[in-house]
Amino acid sequence: MRLGILLRTLWAAVVLWLAAKTVSAGDWKIDSVDALGAPAKYTSLKVDNLGNVHVAYVLDDQNRYLLRYALWDHSLKRWFAMTVDHNVGTCSLTLDSNQHPHISYTEFAGGRLKYGHWDGAQWKTEVLPINAENISYYHSIALTPDGRPSISFYEYEGARDSGFRIRLRNVMWGGAIWELRTVDSQPGSGKFNAMAADRQGHLHLVYANVSAGTGSIRYAFWDGKSWKTEIIEGENAGDGHGVGWSCNIALDSDANPHITYMDEVAKLVKYAVRKNGKWKIEVIARVRGVAYPDRNSIAIDGRGVPFVGYFDAANGSLQVAHPEGQKWMIDTVDAENSGFTSSMQIDNDVIWISYGDGANGGLKVARWQSNGAVPVGASAVIGHGESKK
Repeated sequence: MRLGILLRTLWAAVVLWLAAKTVSAGDWKIDSVDALGAPAKYTSLKVDNLGNVHVAYVLDDQNRYLLRYALWDHSLKRWFAMTVDHNVGTCSLTLDSNQHPHISYTEFAGGRLKYGHWDGAQWKTEVLPINAENISYYHSIALTPDGRPSISFYEYEGARDSGFRIRLRNVMWGGAIWELRTVDSQPGSGKFNAMAADRQGHLHLVYANVSAGTGSIRYAFWDGKSWKTEIIEGENAGDGHGVGWSCNIALDSDANPHITYMDEVAKLVKYAVRKNGKWKIEVIARVRGVAYPDRNSIAIDGRGVPFVGYFDAANGSLQVAHPEGQKWMIDTVDAENSGFTSSMQIDNDVIWISYGDGANGGLKVARWQSNGAVPVGASAVIGHGESKK
């Protein structure tokens, strides 16, 4: 990935090598990576093929709302960080086949959707040509196998005087132009959303409809020609209010979608997987408080076991859960109000999770060297499964 060029650029940045403080919390090793400004928000983490860790996140440094990018070099065992842009609302990161980072992000003030990528020598950023008054809240970036970026986003306000608003849309690079499509036009769709691409170039998108009468957790599938949508939970009017917050998605080796989300009203952490055309839904745990607008994290290990990260806002703690038999085992990663908007990936039996440091400010990244084992936690509620065609 021309890592040397990227590292030299990072060395030349305002913030160079970060002397990260590492502490142990049980079996978790926690690095305090970037203490600049307020707690990091909207962290997005990926591990590349060389074992380097990439994180995009937003820091409020004296109201500048910086888009920050951090890299953990696997050979140097050091963190480096730099600022990519400013006046940023939320962000999402992915890697291409050369292990170069690509980031989608919104403006904190201005409401536009932007896209940046490392081309091997420098960052290239652009405002995407979308005729919308305000793009806000969550968005998600994924790359097709041929390297075309696709971004799902919440169009809070459409084109001036059009009447279109609060709907889920997608913009994809078609090779010559950015192609814009509406995924779900029902009002309230997409305020929370997350996307993943499979090896065949299909896109899988989980999202929430947050309107009172149509609230639900939903799934969309891009088959290369059009988006197909379905409701996972909350299809009856009013039944799904608060369902779908903090949602996220991961694909297993067979491209089956695994999702996590919150039931904000009942204060439940949920997990669903789609196999053979049917959804199975389970309750992982109950929290005392749901943060807003939080995002859970999810990753699948080499055995196909899902790991789910979530933040209990009332306890101020970050938890990671995984199933064993009919139960979910839960391990506490961090506390002291740390854990907002986590992002997780598992690489060579190492669980990596990024999140905001609510106690001291900045970014934290925790890792668990599993060596084929799993974190030892306490048993949670028994998963209550239900199937749906």
